[in-house]
Amino acid sequence: MTFTFVRTFCPVLIAALCFAFQSPAVTAGDPPSQTVEMTLAVFSDIYELAEKDGRGGFARIAGAVAAERAASTNLLIAHAGDMLSPSLMSSFDKGAHTIELLNAIRPDIFVPGNHEFDFGEQVFRSRMREAKFPLFAANLSEISGQPVEGFLAHKIFDIEGVKVGVFGLTDDESARRSQPGSLVLSASIPAARKQAEALRAQGADLIVAVSHSAWQDDIRLANLGVIDVVLSGHDHNLLVAYDGKTVIAESQSDGANLVAVDLTVTIRDGDKRQVTWTPTFRIIDTAGVKPDKKIAARVAAYQAALDKDLDIAVGKTSTPLDSRKASVRGEETAIGNFIADAMLTATGADITVFNGGSIRGDRLYDAGTTLTRKDIFKELPFGNKVVMLELTGKDLREVLENSVRMAGKGDGRFGQIAGARITAKKDGVPGSKLTSVTIGGAPFDDARLYKVATNDFMALGKEGYDAFTRGKWLINAVEGKLMVTVVLEAIANAGTIAPAVDGRLTLD
Repeated sequence: MTFTFVRTFCPVLIAALCFAFQSPAVTAGDPPSQTVEMTLAVFSDIYELAEKDGRGGFARIAGAVAAERAASTNLLIAHAGDMLSPSLMSSFDKGAHTIELLNAIRPDIFVPGNHEFDFGEQVFRSRMREAKFPLFAANLSEISGQPVEGFLAHKIFDIEGVKVGVFGLTDDESARRSQPGSLVLSASIPAARKQAEALRAQGADLIVAVSHSAWQDDIRLANLGVIDVVLSGHDHNLLVAYDGKTVIAESQSDGANLVAVDLTVTIRDGDKRQVTWTPTFRIIDTAGVKPDKKIAARVAAYQAALDKDLDIAVGKTSTPLDSRKASVRGEETAIGNFIADAMLTATGADITVFNGGSIRGDRLYDAGTTLTRKDIFKELPFGNKVVMLELTGKDLREVLENSVRMAGKGDGRFGQIAGARITAKKDGVPGSKLTSVTIGGAPFDDARLYKVATNDFMALGKEGYDAFTRGKWLINAVEGKLMVTVVLEAIANAGTIAPAVDGRLTLD
């Protein structure tokens, strides 16, 4: 099955794509038909409160949703997950503000993303109880196998006689990426097939999956052949795709866009009910949308509170810094080096290894920039603690192999390091990519014991770092300082910092 992806704002290309898959013409003798126009719209991965450069944020995405609702009642709005974390405000209220704001928007469908579990199981349960919008997750359950309170596996919506069957899927990798506790996340693809078949058996005319999943899994969902529309989040991609049978749509992130799939559905009720449909697509850039005034006021109040506490200068950087997602998840960076060095100094460790995915600012800092508390909290919003473990050389080698295992693929596990110099083959065999390692200038010794600084998230074995769970605690999460505190102290002590890429991590 081949998908044509549309990643531009090109209406001509989108129209041509849809024209190529028009339904067959009606012929004499066909039973009487009914045509229904409807819209399925999706947004997801909205972390930032306010707009940036006139685009995105809660007020603008709320305005886009309101405009769609004013235009048509034949509409389903889906949020495909990720809101509680990570953000600057979430560092303080564990995502409570996002529930308040999304309660005002009231999506028709919400599925939890991996970041909904970042503050642990109890916060997840508490926040979901606060939600005033429908929650879906067919592959999320209690240990007993019972559904999680407040969650639906699926539902059939009746839109002018068209039965639209919707089911939700959360990220089945959340146990690796986050902290769902005792909650069980089953494999999404088998769960999807089961839900689609159940909905068809209940008379659904269309099957819609709302899924927080990687794009590769979106294609796997489509390839099942039992789903008509996949509304997705997670990758922060802006795309629509259609192969003549299944639509995939994703809306980027931070409320930059609302992606609308407009369906013209034709029903013929003869001896056997026949339903055909044709999609067209609209990418609604929120830069052209009027912000919702009430939500804008709430956002402004939140921003004012943050500014009061956090718009305080800490120091300066005399060198440029790059915290963009592709950089911190794919290469040695000056900002990663500085954070890792600060952790090394704070603990007295032999080596620091932490996940580049924990750096979230996604921006460039010019040389000479004054760094504020707000800047550092934006970079490190998760509330992670600096910990230290004693590992054997063998286990540390496994840690370092995992740190480059997905190099070049934008994976959050990518390691930012200090105290070591590493060379690895970017395209080597996973588990055997390292070609050279020195610690503190000395050759690596598999038999030696090393003191390793990291964060408490990785120490639990997350992101594939299982070897950390075999280590001996030297500084645990109760004893350790917050990463953000360690970094703030390092900047304040220096006054002016000058981190640079120094060749400590080389990918051949």
